[in-house]
Amino acid sequence: MEEAALKKRILQYLASHHTLSLATVHDGEPHSATVFYVNIGFKLYFLSSPASRHGINLSRLVQVSATINEDYATWRLIKGIQLEGTVTKMGGLWENGHLAIAFTKKFPDVAEFFSSPRQLGEKIMAKVKGVEFYELSPTRLFYIDNELGFGHREELLLCKIE
Repeated sequence: MEEAALKKRILQYLASHHTLSLATVHDGEPHSATVFYVNIGFKLYFLSSPASRHGINLSRLVQVSATINEDYATWRLIKGIQLEGTVTKMGGLWENGHLAIAFTKKFPDVAEFFSSPRQLGEKIMAKVKGVEFYELSPTRLFYIDNELGFGHREELLLCKIE
């Protein structure tokens, strides 16, 4: 597929999906976590606690891999994205209002989480106070589409794109 068409297909896929499985590692111990994300171009943003296992791992090693896909019942339909990149901690909700707005547009029920966490209970309020935005900057993506053939995979290098 032509690079421009591949970029368009990947951006459409990113915009139409909601979760990514993030893989981190620390001291040789792998860990994966599923997080909600929004994308602005090829950059992916997610919220998490720096005290979570993946948050702690990211404070030590910023290189990650991730997948975005659906739960398919047959291999012939599998589509998705595999990616490699780095993660940067962006700060809390107040420092990143534009990201909070992007999250509430994609996930309307998150507005309550942001605006009135106390109504959701003390436990949730305590967790909301500690969450931070993270930016995942992919350096390489693979678009998977088994409808085009078993194991069909196209690579997009992003280290030259900003």
